[in-house]
Amino acid sequence: MKLYRLTAALAAAALTVCPAAAQAAERGPFYVCAYYAGDGSLVGAEAADPLLPEDSLRELVSEGAHEKGSSGVLYRWDDGLSPEGEPIEAEYLRDAGGDGTFKAPHVTDAMCKPEFWISKIAAADEIIMTPDEIEAYNRAILETPATNTFDLAALPEVYNGTQLVAAAADFASPVGLYLHGEPVSEEYYEAIRENIRNADVSDSMELRYAVGVNRTVMKAYPYADFLSDSPTDMEWDDLVSAPIYVNEPLAAYITTGDGRFTLVKSQCCSGWVATEDIAVCESKEQWEQITHPERALLVTGERVYLEPSADPDLNEKMLPMSTVLELVEEWPGYVENRLPWNNYVVKMPARDADGKYSPKLALIPANRDVCVGYLPYTQANVITQAMKELGNRYGWGGMMSSNDCSSFAREIYRCFGIELPRNTTWQGKVPTGVTDMSAMTDEEKAAYLDGAPAGTILIFPGHEVVYIGSEGGYYYSVNDVSGLVDPEAPDEGIIYPRGVILNDLSTLRANHTTWLHNLTHAVEVK
Repeated sequence: MKLYRLTAALAAAALTVCPAAAQAAERGPFYVCAYYAGDGSLVGAEAADPLLPEDSLRELVSEGAHEKGSSGVLYRWDDGLSPEGEPIEAEYLRDAGGDGTFKAPHVTDAMCKPEFWISKIAAADEIIMTPDEIEAYNRAILETPATNTFDLAALPEVYNGTQLVAAAADFASPVGLYLHGEPVSEEYYEAIRENIRNADVSDSMELRYAVGVNRTVMKAYPYADFLSDSPTDMEWDDLVSAPIYVNEPLAAYITTGDGRFTLVKSQCCSGWVATEDIAVCESKEQWEQITHPERALLVTGERVYLEPSADPDLNEKMLPMSTVLELVEEWPGYVENRLPWNNYVVKMPARDADGKYSPKLALIPANRDVCVGYLPYTQANVITQAMKELGNRYGWGGMMSSNDCSSFAREIYRCFGIELPRNTTWQGKVPTGVTDMSAMTDEEKAAYLDGAPAGTILIFPGHEVVYIGSEGGYYYSVNDVSGLVDPEAPDEGIIYPRGVILNDLSTLRANHTTWLHNLTHAVEVK
């Protein structure tokens, strides 16, 4: 860890602190770097001399002069005098913080609680958009072609299956991908094409309306394997395109010859899914009732799991944040061989042997992080929902039941009933609330952020973050990130958090410029 060339020596002022200090007393001036939280409390201290215990460091600097809110202070002891402090840009500690977790630079324990940021907002609980305004906002997104979203209820109900098969099978083989550590062969891709060509289709086919029965993913092509972008990295498949949620509405098209994969559209994306992960509704009317229930239960926790069950369709099923299920209000009697006391009863989508929608009643305990209906859209709720996911892993396109940067933002806003486009480019094309920052100076970008509401989506090439506020001259965000420049050794390249983190916009990109400097768009969801 860089310690600003701290000298490994102790002065006379430190001699009374510990015997270890006396052993190093004759080596000249002594420097200590201390770290403080936003409220001025001491977080930690460090020095280059291994003889000086951390407890002694804390005692040396606990009474030192420092400014409230400063992230770091460099202290120097000379000739037995009291320490003089100079504010510095603090590096982060390798040791876990007081709450036991590791953090990015300039992040304290207190900052990792939503209350820290909410308390800084004068009107944190003010409603930003009402349900009717949100409905109009969603409609405006659907009517903006650049967002690449789909109004599923307005899709043509008849399509040419023969043409669709021909188009889907006519793809160039991806290059640079690996299967079980070996380059993917041309025979592998040709087998995918043949499976598509073998679909049972005609020139005139009826669109099917479906819902997700499991949290799953779309892929660019119909295959079950993991195709990695390196022979050793088993956590990144470029051909995974988007997550699908339990009970999410889908439009279903052709199914491969082996029946294992179906081409679908969600509101934000299109691709292939495992047929076993969707259920086809009897009619469009049934599908609309299922996906837009009069009374709904929303998953507001980062993940909610059902209780153990003898039914494999229900046993400990994982429901990610923003999942919406139909809430049962009439007394159902026994559910899963249990009385539903202190439980919500919901209709859980499932499929019968023919792949048709066949719902099952399920119990969600009252102690789970859920709510009836969508959350009110406020800055406080955006911050709270975003920070619930701190530490969750990164998953490109929704891999490993996780999110990438843009699906992380989508998941947060789905909790308010807001349906954002799929990726950063398309989110930057929503019809209102977009600020082009590409020509701004860093000072102008900082001035914009000083007035930006929490929840503003900040976009730069290849990534986006959810802004939550400023502290001590830094601008902070919660985001789901794969890689960033090592703040301790920026010349040595990229490190991989691969998870949801809290960090500030002084973080560097590979070109050694800050995230702040690279911002191109800000999206205020309003």
